[in-house]
Formats: sequence, structure tokens, C-alpha cells
Amino acid sequence: MRMSKEYKEALAVAEANLKEYEERGEAANGGDVMEFMATLLTPEEMEASRVKAKVIGDIIRARKAQGITQQKLEELSGVKRPVIARVESGTVEPKLSTLTKMLKPLGYTVGVIPLEPATE
Repeated sequence: MRMSKEYKEALAVAEANLKEYEERGEAANGGDVMEFMATLLTPEEMEASRVKAKVIGDIIRARKAQGITQQKLEELSGVKRPVIARVESGTVEPKLSTLTKMLKPLGYTVGVIPLEPATE
């Protein structure tokens, strides 16, 4: 396989970063990422980020647990594979209709869950 000069340089940087991380552990990334994020984001933004990460993780786990590739999920859901990839990487926030289409073949749907038990 022939690699471009830019690709080789990016690969070298990534390998150096990984080596540094392996040698220095958490200190290589400046400490606790969540503490750093808390200095940049409001509590509401932190919660939204946490929920988004949980939903994306749940979708990926459900898809992989069933042995379904992104390509197969495209066939089953009608959502294009690049869209699925962008949703799973967190680079886009899907419309509710897109999310529903992706979840249905996995045996899931979207629901509203109360934050606290309802008072009587």
C-alpha cells in the first residue's frame, strides 16, 4: 500500500503521542479530562455531553452485540452508512426520525424517562 507523505507524518505523530501516553499515563493528557471540561462547560452542557455519549455508546453496543455492521444497519434501516458513522462518532446529532430508523432494526426505540420518581 502506498502512503502519502502527509499520511506518513500524521501516522508518526499519532504513534509518538500513543507512546508518550503509554509512558506517562494520564499525566500525558494533562490530567483528568472531566475536570478540565468542567472548567469550560456549564453543568447543563456537561450533562448534555454525558447523555449524548451514553446514547451513542448504547447504539454502538447494541449494533455490535447483534453482529450488525454499519453497512448492514444501512440496509436494515435505510439510513446511509456515512450518516450512521457520523452519528456513532458523535460528529452530528441526528434528527429524531433518523435515530428512530437506526434503532428499530436493533430492537430499540426512543423513549422519555423521568429524572425522578413521580410524586403522588
